Amino acid sequence: MHNVSRIAAILLVVLATVLALAAFSLGKRRQEAPPAAPPVAAAPAAPVAPAKTAHVVVAAQMLLGGEVISATSLREVAVSSAPEGSYEQPELLVGEVPRVNIPEGTVITASLLSNPIAMQLRPGERALAVPVDEISGVGYRVQPGDYVDVVLTLKIADPSANGMTIGKEHSESRLLASRLRVLAYGVRDLPRLGVAAPASTKTETTEPPPKMAVLAVPLDDIDPLVLGAQSGKLSLALRHPGDDGMPSNLLFPLPSTVLAPRGDLTGEQRGWLASPENRAYAGVDEPGLVGRSKMAAPRPASRAASPAGLEIIRGSSSAASSHTSLAVNP
Repeated sequence: MHNVSRIAAILLVVLATVLALAAFSLGKRRQEAPPAAPPVAAAPAAPVAPAKTAHVVVAAQMLLGGEVISATSLREVAVSSAPEGSYEQPELLVGEVPRVNIPEGTVITASLLSNPIAMQLRPGERALAVPVDEISGVGYRVQPGDYVDVVLTLKIADPSANGMTIGKEHSESRLLASRLRVLAYGVRDLPRLGVAAPASTKTETTEPPPKMAVLAVPLDDIDPLVLGAQSGKLSLALRHPGDDGMPSNLLFPLPSTVLAPRGDLTGEQRGWLASPENRAYAGVDEPGLVGRSKMAAPRPASRAASPAGLEIIRGSSSAASSHTSLAVNP
């Protein structure tokens, strides 16, 4: 029994010695091992430039306000997104007129250009707004770009035998102007091709009923239309765009003008009275709209037979025409 105890004690001492040596060895290895390197932060990724997927037109040189844009003064560049109202192709801007000076390199937008309605006018035309409703506006079916005739309706008081009115009225109507282009109708304008539209962020609302139509009007018809809108009711009559039939003012005497011509005019100067600008300047009165005012003298038959609308004025007589006039002394 005593021997067994001694053997167990010896084994325990040996085991303790082995464990101590093992612990010492592990501690020494940890001290000799190099310290772990701190984790290296990943380098930030280089920013990726947005892809250039759109094209816009910029000024290749200074564009002066009020001067027509030429093709050589424009160039096209690639951008990531097109600004609102910018153009995609240079040819869409040729012939346009800047409202202000546009520096070189500036993206050209619709807001920098002259009024789009004014740019749609042809020489000798003016933009004029006339009131419309559901009846006079062809049931709101007119669109910008259509052609219309304008009809005037007036209420006329009947005169008595002594020239005084007797209170009764009757209505008269006549065609005031033919084949006028519609530039705008209500809130709708002629479309502008190639212009970047703004991103829609609002819920679409119902379009209000149109209250006016903007027409391209020859200068001769400005006075009758303005006076007709004040004195009576104007109605639009929609016509086929291919119908180019027009009334002739060579068949009827023209109403007298508000301003009488000077009496000391030469034959050549009296010929100038027939120009649209001078006819519009001289004006027309309300009775003249329906043929009630003093009429100008009828044209001689020889004038109606003049080729290609050329009006020949002989001596000092004069008459108005929408075509070119020529004064010839006998």
